[in-house]
Amino acid sequence: MKNKITILISLLLLTILPGRAGLAEQADSAYNAKEYVTAISLWRQLLETDGSSPELLYNLGNACYQEGDYGNAMLYWQRARRINPDLPELNANIRYLQSRVEDANKAEQKGKRYKVTVDEPSFFQSVHKSLAEDTSSDSWAVWGAVAFILFVAALATYIFSRNVLARKIGFFGGFSCLLLSVIFVSFAIMAARHASSRDTGVVTAFKVSLLTEPGKENKSDNAHVLTKGTEVRILSEEADAEGTVTWYKVRLNSDYIGWIPASDMETI
Repeated sequence: MKNKITILISLLLLTILPGRAGLAEQADSAYNAKEYVTAISLWRQLLETDGSSPELLYNLGNACYQEGDYGNAMLYWQRARRINPDLPELNANIRYLQSRVEDANKAEQKGKRYKVTVDEPSFFQSVHKSLAEDTSSDSWAVWGAVAFILFVAALATYIFSRNVLARKIGFFGGFSCLLLSVIFVSFAIMAARHASSRDTGVVTAFKVSLLTEPGKENKSDNAHVLTKGTEVRILSEEADAEGTVTWYKVRLNSDYIGWIPASDMETI
């Protein structure tokens, strides 16, 4: 009976895995042939079946960028960065697209001089960004594991060594390594929470006007327009009777605060 089950599982894997591998190869081929719409469709299928990965999201962002869809390009790149913020090519692409989005937002001001970049972070916000956004939770977890292994080694030295100096080194070194392990694990939890948070989003519509209230437009709103690819912080949301979010109150900086339809934005 066990042999039959093993054979069935093997046959199932043989039918599924080549299909997925073939789908990835088709997407790569379509992208290389500059058939970006086809590549996007195929990679989105893989996203639904296999789940997110930095490489898949990075490829999707590249294809969307080539199609001129800066909103989804920024969205996929930022989602990839939340999983793995240590990819140089990814970070370079994000910085370049951010500069283009800033230029587009400046062009929408029509002579006005509003700030179109995010507010400068405070000292504590900068520290949090460095710990939780610029370093992955996996990296912190690895450092935590290394520190704990060193703690075990130092503890063994303290317990089994007869040399006084070695025992002192084992005691104080072990205490330090244990403290570092706890700190690194705390950083890993902080980074994991950031990766799963939904407090930021990207404008995916061609352009959107910031409203003072959901669905209520006035003349002053015309000067506050954000273009596709703009990253914003979500302040609050409004849902319908069924619990579906219909409006987001967002903030780019102190000049750009207002409500936009949920259909014009995607959370990262």
